[in-house]
Amino acid sequence: MEEKFRPIVEHIFNNWTALQLAVEHSMGGPNSRNLAVDFVDEIARYCVEEANVDVSDIQDELEGVMDEWFDTLCEDNSPAEIANLLFRFLSLLRDGNTAQCELEYQNLPTCKLWLSKPQPAPKSEATCSNNSQEQDSTDVPMEEDSEWTEVKSRKRR
Repeated sequence: MEEKFRPIVEHIFNNWTALQLAVEHSMGGPNSRNLAVDFVDEIARYCVEEANVDVSDIQDELEGVMDEWFDTLCEDNSPAEIANLLFRFLSLLRDGNTAQCELEYQNLPTCKLWLSKPQPAPKSEATCSNNSQEQDSTDVPMEEDSEWTEVKSRKRR
């Protein structure tokens, strides 16, 4: 069931403004986009594997991940809205009502697909980035000294 539910989660998350802003502003660090992709997998897995999951459980999980992974607290009630949507689709799939699930999925707002599994970089770009890393590594390393050094002025007063 997870393979049917994951695309639904991804579609809903693609429309979630709070998550998109958190990723755009690198609230999860330099790999925020990858964290968001992992977030989709995490929520899909959580919803499917938890036997008696309800809307409040999903909402708590959404809020927890947004706080822990992206250092973001959603004050717009969006986690509750997302949780309700996810629970609705999860219930339809669990009840075996795939036709209704497909119909409601088609009625979801269309979105820009900014959140999908990253594609491997072409070799030419990887080669360029390796060259720049090699240039950085040829810099003179800084001396590490654990003691303080007093710097005196050259001018006499």
